[in-house]
Amino acid sequence: MNALENIHPVAAGGDNPLLMASPGLMIWTIVMFFITLYILKRFVFGPVAEAVEKRRAKIAQSIDDAESSRDEAVRLLDEYKVQLATARSEADALREAGRREGERQKSEIVTQAQDQRERIVSDTKTQIDAQAQAAVAGLRDDVVGLALTAAEKVTKASLSDDDHRRLVEEALADADLSGLRKD
Repeated sequence: MNALENIHPVAAGGDNPLLMASPGLMIWTIVMFFITLYILKRFVFGPVAEAVEKRRAKIAQSIDDAESSRDEAVRLLDEYKVQLATARSEADALREAGRREGERQKSEIVTQAQDQRERIVSDTKTQIDAQAQAAVAGLRDDVVGLALTAAEKVTKASLSDDDHRRLVEEALADADLSGLRKD
């Protein structure tokens, strides 16, 4: 053999032992393959598959939780909208009731003020009428006194009280005192 065959037998043109079929090597390779496959399946693929399954289940659970949270949020939003609409309608109703109550109280106060004004006007008229009648009566008494005094001076004689009264009454009946009265 030459030096080239010692270094690399294929380069020298010899048979390559890796390319040659060896039934014993094939059997051992297949046995080792199945042993490795069994070991991988038992100690690697199983735990990896479990980890993948757990991860898949965890992701599915997270998705379900997110969907239920979203559904709950939508439900709460709908409830909030309903409550808000209810609160608005109640506020509108309260505002309307307050406005109606204010209008009622306003009309009641106006009515009371008108009634009070009418009472005051009526009382004032009554007082004026009473004062006018008192003034007429006082004036009548003064006129009677003056008439008696004048009659005494004219007649220079003293008349009885009954005669004086009769004369005054006749004079008053003849006098026009209707202008003094206000009705």
